[in-house]
Amino acid sequence: MAEKDDQLTQVAFGVSDATEAARDQALRLLEADPILHAEWIAGLVTNRSAPDEILRRVFTLDPLPDGVRRWLRFSQLPPTAVRAAVTYTDPEVRKDVARNELLPADGLAVLTEDPDPEVRWFSVMMAREYNVRLPTELTVRLATSSEARIRMHAIELPGLPDEIRLSLAEDPHPRVRAHAIDSWSWPRVRPEVRAAAEADSDPRVREAAERAAHIDLPLPTTLADFLAEPDERRRDDAAHRAPVDSDLAVHLVAHDDSSLRRGAVWNPHVPTALALTLAADPEPSIRFALSLRADISEEQRSAIDYTVPEGRYGAPAWVQERFGDPDALREISASSHVLLRRAVTCAPDLPADVIERLATDEDYFVRLMLCENDHAPHELLVEMYADWKGLSWGMLAGRRNFARPGLARFADAPNCRLRLAALSDPQATPELVERLSHDPDDIVRSRAAADPRLPHARLVELLGRDRMPGTAAGNPALPAPLMHQLLDIAGIKRCVGAE
Repeated sequence: MAEKDDQLTQVAFGVSDATEAARDQALRLLEADPILHAEWIAGLVTNRSAPDEILRRVFTLDPLPDGVRRWLRFSQLPPTAVRAAVTYTDPEVRKDVARNELLPADGLAVLTEDPDPEVRWFSVMMAREYNVRLPTELTVRLATSSEARIRMHAIELPGLPDEIRLSLAEDPHPRVRAHAIDSWSWPRVRPEVRAAAEADSDPRVREAAERAAHIDLPLPTTLADFLAEPDERRRDDAAHRAPVDSDLAVHLVAHDDSSLRRGAVWNPHVPTALALTLAADPEPSIRFALSLRADISEEQRSAIDYTVPEGRYGAPAWVQERFGDPDALREISASSHVLLRRAVTCAPDLPADVIERLATDEDYFVRLMLCENDHAPHELLVEMYADWKGLSWGMLAGRRNFARPGLARFADAPNCRLRLAALSDPQATPELVERLSHDPDDIVRSRAAADPRLPHARLVELLGRDRMPGTAAGNPALPAPLMHQLLDIAGIKRCVGAE
């Protein structure tokens, strides 16, 4: 079957010698294959070289193929696709587009006033969720909509005039009133509006007023105030971050509650010497927290019996505060504590000697985390690209230092990822790309099929049913006349006035 289909595309598109009769027969067979057509269409809409006319032709289809629907939901759409999608006849398609986090503001603006109520709701919700700045006059229309759920989401739209936002605290619908009453609006609304909210018949509004009027009292910092504090959460917060006095610090360090002792270890206001008395604490999490304090020496840190927990651990705040200090970064990168060395890899500007040290660190995840930074050297990126088992391994190829001349040497490597890396060589030849388009690994073949250096004859061959028709149709080297011919075969009429 594969050979037959390959010959069909080669014959139909004039790549191989054939009689006119054979070519006509091949075209008829291609015209009778709707599954193939759907794959071509899905590939063409993702083709960054596709002329606008291709997209306009695709959007004349009703219904749209599933591949196009997926593209509308998740991809960064060109302007022509945005204009066509937000006015497409099927509201389910417009809803797909509204869910797209990458949709530009002008497209989302159209959808916020869509004829379909579900499309409108999704669109306003997305604008609020992703802080999309819409035209001011549009935010006012949305905030004064006849639909309560639209008004509710419009409250948080960026650019909504203050007077309109404040007016919603008096909205007829209790959900809107409750949403409009917060710590920002509360001191700005009229006294009678505050009084009405506190006495509102709807409990959601009364609860919103109570939250908005609440003022956090300072955390206890003395032993007497701590012992008198009835709120357990505030006592815990005080242990972690309040500027505690010496008596309270001693009380926390000796407390039976391990969470309070752990808080004392994290609290930079607890003296170093006092915190170090917990170096032999029976609770492992306390010893671990102590090992990450900023104010202990490397000798003291090494003397603590701590265990590094599994998984990713955020960089301590004190390490982040030193990201701009090259000398501090050098010191931390030489620490015996693996989590501190991992934390240094997140610094946006690393000195060259620190990069060199971290790139050869004995800890696998220090080296891996360095690869998430654009400082990682080429050799380390290739090593991790070939070896890392996590789902993000493919992202390493997008790092600044990954694509380099010389990667083509991996074209015959046993590791399929290294063969894939060969395609990132900017000097890879068309012959090498063609060879990798026959690779036994699906990902390697697919990447080669999408490579614009792929020879034209092989690209046409891959348009066949049992090869990679969608990927080949998305190859930017596909000539525009051939793109139109694919749509012709699929039975999609050319737009009026198009060449």
